[in-house]
Amino acid sequence: MSYRSLTAVSVILLLTLLSGCGKKTALVPPQKLVPVRINDLRYNLDEHGVTLNWSYPAKMENGDALEAIEVFEIYRAVIPQDEFCQGCPVQYEEPVEIDGGRLPASGDIRTASYIEKKLQNGYRYLYKVRSRAGWWYPSGDSNVVSFVKGVPPKAPHGLRLEAGDRSLTLSWSPVTENIEGKPLEHSVLYQVFRRSGNEDYAVLGGPFQEPEFIDAGLVNAVQYDYKVLALVAYDDTLQAGAPSQVISGLPRDLSPPPQPQNLVVIAIPGGVKLVWQAVAVDDLAGYRIYRREEETGVSRLIAEVGPERNQYIDKSMTDGRKLFYTVTAFDTGQPGNESMPTAEEVLELR
Repeated sequence: MSYRSLTAVSVILLLTLLSGCGKKTALVPPQKLVPVRINDLRYNLDEHGVTLNWSYPAKMENGDALEAIEVFEIYRAVIPQDEFCQGCPVQYEEPVEIDGGRLPASGDIRTASYIEKKLQNGYRYLYKVRSRAGWWYPSGDSNVVSFVKGVPPKAPHGLRLEAGDRSLTLSWSPVTENIEGKPLEHSVLYQVFRRSGNEDYAVLGGPFQEPEFIDAGLVNAVQYDYKVLALVAYDDTLQAGAPSQVISGLPRDLSPPPQPQNLVVIAIPGGVKLVWQAVAVDDLAGYRIYRREEETGVSRLIAEVGPERNQYIDKSMTDGRKLFYTVTAFDTGQPGNESMPTAEEVLELR
């Protein structure tokens, strides 16, 4: 007698025994005492194979909570793509079983996964999953996922990064061949991934057609790591290739501080005093003082002062000359950004 026949007999005997108890209760149909169907089966196809992912069902069909799943049954069908018929009956192979486990007592969602490698190019694969919570019947079929396995494209190469203000521009050489060295017969798309610090890589938009991506809204002076993979379409499936090598970069501040205002230059005993209105920005590193003499057309840097100072005394002067002064502000950027200079203030020493 088969396992399913024994199960059916056991159910009948159990129901018979229960019906002999003194207190009558409504009988629950056997099909209600199984896990609810899995409805979020999904797949990720890369150059190595396919990874299936889904969530553990948390309830039975009658609404009772589940404490554990004993086993998952994974059904697969493999059909040559040129023989595949949309909507035609599908013959699935005998299922592969993988162990389940207990659901979190906290009520959090638990996920399961299954990896299959060595897929055949030019074939369509279809998968569905059932679950079983003990010796009882398995659940109904999950949603079906379906894809075509194609030859993956080569990994992108020649990655370049250009640093901008709170942004990084990533570019690379177009991918034109698959991993067998043959020209791609379909248009290629690209997917960019980014991480910062100890974070996992995250997908950045896309996929998109151009071999360039501008990542804006970043934090200056923080390192970001990037990798790119190429994808080509086989019917309704995007076949991903291997990711590129990782490239790293730091966006940098390119915005100078505001121009200092209201420069005043006066002669004092022993020199020339300059006073200006302080610049209010968080990344101010200080001020630079420039001097030009009447005989020359070029201003020369004569001093730098810190951000807390908005005045300076030039003690190197002698009488009998006309002098021209300007002041700029600069920030903490690497390299630092310098503001436009103040309007020149003229002082004639007698």
